[in-house]
Amino acid sequence: MDIEPSLGSDERFKLHHELELHEFEDKFVIKSLQSPNQGFWISRRDGNINFLHEIADETISGSPSRTSTIYGVVGTIRLVVGTYAVVITSRKEVGSFLGFPVYRVMSMRVLACNEALKFSTGQEKKDEAFFMTLLNIVESTPGLYYSYETDITLNLQRRNKLVEGWMSKPLWKQVCPHNP
Repeated sequence: MDIEPSLGSDERFKLHHELELHEFEDKFVIKSLQSPNQGFWISRRDGNINFLHEIADETISGSPSRTSTIYGVVGTIRLVVGTYAVVITSRKEVGSFLGFPVYRVMSMRVLACNEALKFSTGQEKKDEAFFMTLLNIVESTPGLYYSYETDITLNLQRRNKLVEGWMSKPLWKQVCPHNP
C-alpha cells in the first residue's frame, strides 16, 4: 500500500508490485521499492499498524536485523493470543485477466506481531501452536491467485452488472469502499 498525503483521496493509495520488508527488534517496516518513503510499519509489541508518515524518522533509525523483498501483504490474523501478518515472499505470473497480469502465490511467511504469547498460559500456547500449524498448512497449499490491477474475484457477468463508476475506482477502493 502506498500513502501520499498530498494527493486526493482516490489517488493516495496504490498497490506496489515489490516491497521491502525491514525486520527490527520492535517493528516490521514495509516500504515501497519504487517510493521508499512510503509504506507502513507494524509494531512487534502490540500488532498496531501505522503509516510511515505518522512517525518521526528517528523512530526507524538503526539497522534492521533482516531485509528482504516481498510482493504483498495478504493481511493480519489474530489467533488465540497472538497477532500475525502474512506476507507474500514468492510469486509467479501465470496468466492475465482483462489484459492485467495474474500471479500465483508460491510462498508466504507468517510474521509474529505481538508479545502476547510470552504472557499466555500453557493451554493458550498449546492452542496457539495448533492454529499456527493450520495456518502453515494453508500457507503452503497452492491455489492463491491475485492481481495488482483488477479484482479477479469478479466474473465477467458480475463485472458487467456493476455501475461504470464503481469499476473506474482504484482497486483498493473497490475492495474497501468504507476506507477514506
